[in-house]
Amino acid sequence: MKMNICLSLICVLLLTGCTTMDAVTGRQTRNFYSLQQDVELGSQVYSETVAEMKKRGVSINADAVRTAQLKEMVRRISAVSNLPDLPYEVTLIQTNIVNAMAAPGGKIMVYEGLWNPKDGLVKDDDELAAVLAHEIAHVNCRHSTEAMTKALPVNLAALGVTLFTKDTKNENLGQLVSAGVLIVNNGIVMTRYSRMDEAEADTIGLMYMAKAGYDPRAALRIWERSAQHHAGSDPASSIFSTHPADAVRLQNLRTQLPAALTAYDTSPYRRAL
Repeated sequence: MKMNICLSLICVLLLTGCTTMDAVTGRQTRNFYSLQQDVELGSQVYSETVAEMKKRGVSINADAVRTAQLKEMVRRISAVSNLPDLPYEVTLIQTNIVNAMAAPGGKIMVYEGLWNPKDGLVKDDDELAAVLAHEIAHVNCRHSTEAMTKALPVNLAALGVTLFTKDTKNENLGQLVSAGVLIVNNGIVMTRYSRMDEAEADTIGLMYMAKAGYDPRAALRIWERSAQHHAGSDPASSIFSTHPADAVRLQNLRTQLPAALTAYDTSPYRRAL
């Protein structure tokens, strides 16, 4: 009985799953979440992250000059994005982590370590803009909630197997099968999607930064340095990587650079400078 109920639930979710148009590519895509739910989910993630940082004694937006710079960059880049009306917000988290992240709906968190002179990822304003544009591209492509949508059917299937084996008194088999399904789904299928999403965000972000008047060649500089830093790494280790190899990213960006340079040359932001 439990198995039948679970299978029915899976079918209902699959049949009623919302097919929407990708605002960036114009293609049809499946996403169980509305754009407003992206915003709500992102706000929750943002609030929890900031609260956790404050609990650890980490300063938020304490550098007024740097915070103002980030806000202006996000304003310019989001204005030329495919979803310019989202409630974009950027927050400076002043800890020496080399990272930036975007929650669904436009909440962007930048860690101060990103431009650390020794271990940071960026060296100038254009390179910082490249990172922000990449994160804004993730938001516009709605990668987070699309990934959650893709994961849901398989995770529900794993639940169904567990319920079925409980009904048949074979709980060990249920646990084994469920674990296997989740490992395959999260370790391989979702990793593949993540690499695809990263590559798409690289491409879209390159155009966003160029249209906003930031030199797109800066994005290539980032990955040239990163590729040199990781030279000699085992290529096989990238199978379960959530990001494409640095050299692959660099080659993809080189392919897209001519179009980005054209957008950069004609950007109204450049003419205003």
